[in-house]
Amino acid sequence: MAYSKKGELQVDRWDDFRLFVAVANSSSIKRAAGILGTTQSAVSKRLDRLEKSLGTRLFDRGATGTKLTYQGERILPRALAAQHELTLALSEAKGAGGRVEGDCSVLLGDGVANYWVSRFLPRYFDLYPNIELRMILDHDLSAPRNEVFDIRLHYFEPSNSEQIARPIATVHFMPFASRSYVAKHGLPGSKEDLQSHRVLDLSQYLSTSGSWAAWFGKDNDKYTSLFTNQSAFLAHCVTSGVGVGLMPTYMVLVAPDLIPLDLGLKFTTKLFASYHRERSLKPQVKSTLSFLRNVVFDRRSMPWFRDEFAVPGDEWLEIFGRLEEPAREYNGSSLEMARR
Repeated sequence: MAYSKKGELQVDRWDDFRLFVAVANSSSIKRAAGILGTTQSAVSKRLDRLEKSLGTRLFDRGATGTKLTYQGERILPRALAAQHELTLALSEAKGAGGRVEGDCSVLLGDGVANYWVSRFLPRYFDLYPNIELRMILDHDLSAPRNEVFDIRLHYFEPSNSEQIARPIATVHFMPFASRSYVAKHGLPGSKEDLQSHRVLDLSQYLSTSGSWAAWFGKDNDKYTSLFTNQSAFLAHCVTSGVGVGLMPTYMVLVAPDLIPLDLGLKFTTKLFASYHRERSLKPQVKSTLSFLRNVVFDRRSMPWFRDEFAVPGDEWLEIFGRLEEPAREYNGSSLEMARR
């Protein structure tokens, strides 16, 4: 590492951060060495050099594996963002004058579209101003569709064998209530307490094991006060103080007024991205898929999309804030290549 005339820390060994990301993703120096095609000793020496240059320890190394330290966790989102931007820049440079253009159609649910994906679209269009993105919202992602889409985000594996389906995130659902609702009606402390509260339900939950009906059985009718077929409407009702509703845990990041209710009631489902192989080879579709995987649903940096369930905590807001910082910095930087 070196310092500029203004006293800013400059990076002179970007490749060391590539090793850092590989070890962080695999939780093992040995596995990372295998992936990178080098030796375990070489990776260890490079990590030692990086930690020495930064003046901080990035990993706790033990017999059970390699675990990120607090400082390592702080650096990882930025290293991943830098790696992603560099990969995109190289990919675009190899294309037609760095220009990615054309149209890309995406079918996705109204909830994940309104409350999550939309937050990342400014950055998407900074990267790809020449792509016409067609976002088609659907409130029933389990229903068969006759239309052909480049990419489809859905909670059920497709029966169509012609499509490729890959898990893009694990979405965890739990009960939420707004602060205004809790102030007026009190905070439920158990499943039994919900009998004296207004419970809101969504039709899509009936096709999973996570609906209120699965927990309350035949007594579900006396618990449910409102039933709807649109997840965005359900979210509006919960944030407006109408009642208690099941929603994705990431909602605490986009609606700070919500309170997660740890009542032992939760369910988990996979979010898939499916596409036809031929269509995924188009540069605009390939770029959109990469953006969805590595930015919008980055499971490496976003604990709310990992397989294991975690109750939302204050540290989530700090993590999300760090994830948004590279986007804000990028938005203010030179984008001449993308704008050609």
